[in-house]
Amino acid sequence: MFKTLALVGSVALIGFTAVAAQARGVMAHTPEQIAAEKEAVQMIAQVEEVARDVSYHTERLQGLTLNFGVSRWSHYHHLDGIKELVNDGLRPALARLTAIETQLPEWKQESVDWMIADAQRLADDTSSAYIAKANGAALPSAMNDEYKRFVANVAAHAAALVKTADAAHSYATAHLKASEAGLDIPKSRPTN
Repeated sequence: MFKTLALVGSVALIGFTAVAAQARGVMAHTPEQIAAEKEAVQMIAQVEEVARDVSYHTERLQGLTLNFGVSRWSHYHHLDGIKELVNDGLRPALARLTAIETQLPEWKQESVDWMIADAQRLADDTSSAYIAKANGAALPSAMNDEYKRFVANVAAHAAALVKTADAAHSYATAHLKASEAGLDIPKSRPTN
């Protein structure tokens, strides 16, 4: 008898909790949605980390473009570092985010789109910097205005990617914690 009452009480409590959650507008999150959000948080963190590493290389490159005595090898060393980071860090993380994008909230889909656009511009200008460096082989880097412009563009794109990824990562982490706790989550999104 007591077991039956306890079971009925548990079922009633679960039912009451579900009704209260619906009344507050809390959407139930499936384990699949939470798993996708966890993976997205990890991928966004990877994008942010790689973008910070790219920023390091671009800061070094910008410094090198001010010095006439720096070897071509030093420039290519940092350009190669950026290329590796883009190909081995950004590309796989963004590809995975794109693959699971439809399972993510709308604000996160927008953030992924922004990160992809920043990463594409970063990759394009890195390629252009390689070409400008090669085409201006006779010029010292400090005098190669086209190369310096592309390096500055890569730095700007890396900074934008860091900013977007950082905001998305902070918001996504908080959103995930709220989802796991079953809290009501506002539909706002981070600003870029």
